[in-house]
Amino acid sequence: MGRSAANHPGADCADRPSYASMLQAACRVGGNRGFVAAATALPAALAIASAVGRFTASITGWLTGCSTHRVTARVTDRVAGRVAGHIADRVGRAMMMDHASGCAGPDPVPVRGPGPGPGRGFGLAVGCSLVLLSLVAPAPAFASGAPASPEPARISGDRVTVDLEASRARAEGNVVLTYKDLRIICDVLEVNTASGELVATGHVEFDDGDDVVTGDVLRYDLKARRGSITHGRAAVTGERMDGKMYVSGEEFAAEPGKITVKDGSFTTCDLEEPHYHVEAGEIEVYIDDRMVLRKVSYWEGKIRLFYWPYLVLPIREENRFDLPKIGYGPTEGWFIKTTYNYYSNPSNRGSLYLDYFSRLGVGAGAKHLYKVGALGSGFVYVYGLANKLAGRTDGKLEISHDIPLGEKTEAHLGLRYSDAASSTGVPTRELGGSVKLDHRDDNGAMSLAAERTAKRGASASDETRVQASVSRRFQSGLSLSGNAAYLDRRVPGGDEGSGERFLNYKLDVAKDTSIGSLRAIWEQYVKPREREEKEEEGEVDPLPYEAIGRAPEITFESRPFGLGALPVRLQVAAGYGRYVERPSGWTLPGMVRAARTELALLAPSQSYPLWKGARATISGGITFDSYTTGDRRYVADAGLGLETRLFKDALRLKGGYEYCGVFGQTPFAFDEEVRKGLLSGSLTISRGPITASLEGGYDLYTQVYKDLAAWVKVSPGKAWAVEARASYDPNEAAMKEATGKIELSASERCTVKLGARYSFPKQALDRVESDVALSMGDAWKLQWTLVYGGPAKGVLRGDVGVTRDLHCRELKLSYSYTNNQVWLEYRIKAFPYEGIRFGLGDQGVLF
Repeated sequence: MGRSAANHPGADCADRPSYASMLQAACRVGGNRGFVAAATALPAALAIASAVGRFTASITGWLTGCSTHRVTARVTDRVAGRVAGHIADRVGRAMMMDHASGCAGPDPVPVRGPGPGPGRGFGLAVGCSLVLLSLVAPAPAFASGAPASPEPARISGDRVTVDLEASRARAEGNVVLTYKDLRIICDVLEVNTASGELVATGHVEFDDGDDVVTGDVLRYDLKARRGSITHGRAAVTGERMDGKMYVSGEEFAAEPGKITVKDGSFTTCDLEEPHYHVEAGEIEVYIDDRMVLRKVSYWEGKIRLFYWPYLVLPIREENRFDLPKIGYGPTEGWFIKTTYNYYSNPSNRGSLYLDYFSRLGVGAGAKHLYKVGALGSGFVYVYGLANKLAGRTDGKLEISHDIPLGEKTEAHLGLRYSDAASSTGVPTRELGGSVKLDHRDDNGAMSLAAERTAKRGASASDETRVQASVSRRFQSGLSLSGNAAYLDRRVPGGDEGSGERFLNYKLDVAKDTSIGSLRAIWEQYVKPREREEKEEEGEVDPLPYEAIGRAPEITFESRPFGLGALPVRLQVAAGYGRYVERPSGWTLPGMVRAARTELALLAPSQSYPLWKGARATISGGITFDSYTTGDRRYVADAGLGLETRLFKDALRLKGGYEYCGVFGQTPFAFDEEVRKGLLSGSLTISRGPITASLEGGYDLYTQVYKDLAAWVKVSPGKAWAVEARASYDPNEAAMKEATGKIELSASERCTVKLGARYSFPKQALDRVESDVALSMGDAWKLQWTLVYGGPAKGVLRGDVGVTRDLHCRELKLSYSYTNNQVWLEYRIKAFPYEGIRFGLGDQGVLF
């Protein structure tokens, strides 16, 4: 095991210290005793250095691909010279100290230097930690044209032995091998230093930087970075998975980014005896991507419930492990919906559907998602239902495809077709197609979309929609934005008023200059029927016109400028526009057409400090309008606001006066101004957990009071809050409405939101909202969501659900009042799909 460097080919390197020179150096330092010690220790030192150098060079050649034979000679020479010189120096120093102290015996005694003799010295050197690569010199010193040394690989253990002849190393006890991002922990490790193959046994832990696999026996090739482990276990994570997925199997085959499991199983339950698990004849785990399973069976405890011949579970994406869903509906009856997902790769995946409805029959379908490189991506969806009630087959087809037309441009193509019986049994067919182009860059965006839909049956119609939008910014300070919408909706065989047809567009061009901004607008707008319905429902404020056109409207507004020493800044504005309008509610035929010239002097709002905690805000302006109809109008505006805070902001007082004087008239509704002289005030008190306010006003011109509104909120912390609002009409001396809200969040187990609004004129509750999530113990949870829109609208939404927590799974029974459906859902918590959602969402207006 300890052949000297002189017996190895290539050992006559010029920079190696000679044996005689080392002896002479020892004699000069330590006298005769130094010579004797050096003569005794140097052969052992050379033998140790030779062994270390040859083993190190062997590992270096294996990891770097260099010739072990060529590397060993140079490394041996360097290490042997350094180690022997170090030992000789230590021995010489020891002899000097011994000679100086006068402790010399009659006969020379061999001195081994510090520590054990040659054999044991080598054992201690590598027994605790064996560095495979960090001891070697830079590559150019031992390999002509070779690259720099790779990252060091190291083995550590309680005991490490080396067989240089067989190119093998063995480590025992608390063994750790690290190389790059690879880490192996085990009880016993055997390494072939020439081939890079290793065998690890006993409590094996394999970490490749992505996930950790444990097992009994590991066989691994460090060069190819692939191997296998028996009785393996792994914990896999994913971006869209909550927690870990525990995978086990008789054999794991590992390679970069992939683990293959034979006769394996997986579960997200962290118990030693999991509540559920999935078994498979083979599992392929693509790290942080997907799992492919063959011969799959699902087990609840010791009961097998389902079997799939093939299954794919994407880890990154939304969960694709869908268990059957059971429910009840008035039209469908009792039903069960099942989904089987397949996954070849991100460019080729989809779902198969098989459903049963007790009243309707059997339904089946598929949705396939694809990607074809530069040609784009999309999906195809098809579904059919054997409708027993209608005595026919209902079908649905949908195709969607996105095509990249460049780095920043994309096209979308869509086609949909459905042929189904309505709730009354009348067949209804619908065929629609759409095309859309989108372009986005650093200077703006553009889009163009066209859609055509034809319906026949219960609600027949032909509809064509075209929409376009553009927004651009230019370096010159010019900006352009615009949109257009064309709608042509017709009802075959219907009355003349049953259809709808219009073209709405708006183009806005603006230019900023050093003295101000110039703007031009071209617009045509016809109020759609959808807008009228929302105005009737009170969802949006009503517009004062049915249609309006600007062709064009040009305005200029200067930048604010000072006026001498006065503490005020002014702006000058001018404009010209040509308009056509049909006011809302106008019973006379025809439209109003006229041009308007406008001049204005404005004083933008400015704030002035008065005293500590008090400020005043002043604004004003005067505008002159001249119309080609002969109408003239002056509008004078002024505003004054005062605000003060007292008692460390606990009390805030605000008062103001808004004046608008209108002299003359306008022929249009869109620019009509209402004369007013509104005097208003508010008082806000905030003290500890209580905040309250009161506000009101009086119009001096119309002699009409503004509604008196009061508001109070008590919120001592995050645990709970109570809020109340009320409004009173002084003109009618009557209450208008009152609203109350309660929010409770005492803990994660209890979250309650309750709110109601009472209308005094209607003498009824016109809005009630509630959202409750209550945990009853550790296993049960109650959820409730209710939205009531008053006697006219009734219940807008009513959902209630009871959930049973089953540790790693949950079982939920829910009922939807608006859909009149009952759902029974079994869900694995770790998979983050939506399930049946609760909460007020967009339908809540009180919260």
